[in-house]
Amino acid sequence: MADRQAVQQNLSGLLSKLDDADPDMRYMSLNDLYGVLSNSNSAYLAHDQFSATRLAEGLLKALDDQHGDVQNQALKCLGPLVVRLPFESLRMLLEKLSTLTTSQTIDTSVPNTALRVIVTALPRPQPGQPPSQDATTAYSAVSAVLIPRLIGSSSVRRGSVTKGMLEKDPAKGFSSDAIDVVIQVASCFGTLLKDEELTALEKAVMSIIDNDTAGTVVTKRALAAVSALILHFSDSQFGTFVNELVGKFNSPQLSTVHRRHLIAAVGSITRTVPAKFGPHLPTLVPFIFSTLGEDDLQPIQFNHSHSIPSVA
Repeated sequence: MADRQAVQQNLSGLLSKLDDADPDMRYMSLNDLYGVLSNSNSAYLAHDQFSATRLAEGLLKALDDQHGDVQNQALKCLGPLVVRLPFESLRMLLEKLSTLTTSQTIDTSVPNTALRVIVTALPRPQPGQPPSQDATTAYSAVSAVLIPRLIGSSSVRRGSVTKGMLEKDPAKGFSSDAIDVVIQVASCFGTLLKDEELTALEKAVMSIIDNDTAGTVVTKRALAAVSALILHFSDSQFGTFVNELVGKFNSPQLSTVHRRHLIAAVGSITRTVPAKFGPHLPTLVPFIFSTLGEDDLQPIQFNHSHSIPSVA
């Protein structure tokens, strides 16, 4: 108990210094805070929601610091903190950070980076093993808060609509930082994502690939995100995805830019899941050959022994 009280007093003192006028003092306080959070003596925070929430709010404030070194140190502190947070405190932190990503007055790369740091630090399912209780709890928070904010949500009862982080901002365009959050979610929790979550995220990302105004950097990140998501698609989901690609290739309004993006998507996905994509190649290859001006090529017989060409 004495050790816990000492840690509580130490943390309280460090938090108070985050308001110091001297940025060096704020930085050193965060540096010390990182050391305390990384120590097993701070494990009690998982059962002390008041103290945990106070720490989370202190780091949120530090993320808005005008000094980059202070911001970076606050980001570093998030990793050891989130594994100590009670469920409700973790939800609160994800909610506030995801709300900040749509701000018009701050650098939104900071809250997006914070979200990636958190997702990376949280307990995750391990390959070939049943998910632990900690991993399931972490996924529950990501599922309840972060995924709806990524794709956007609406409430009929409340009559409200929440803008998705992946939607195009009239002033800033699409956010490559938000796409990177999707990639991290898929990489860490893909095996736990529900089918409807995978599909919703894929459609939100594909809407960027389908948009002629998306820049090269954003499009490349979107292609990487789609590839990360389809790794976890069921065969049925994958078949539906391919049928949607075919429909887009057949669209009479298909622009040259959009066609190029779709071909890049086929190439990226082919490299990611070649065995799953193989049976669908005869359906999609004619669209690619047509684009390349190779309509007169003899039909290719595909079987499982053929290597799958790269078309990116």
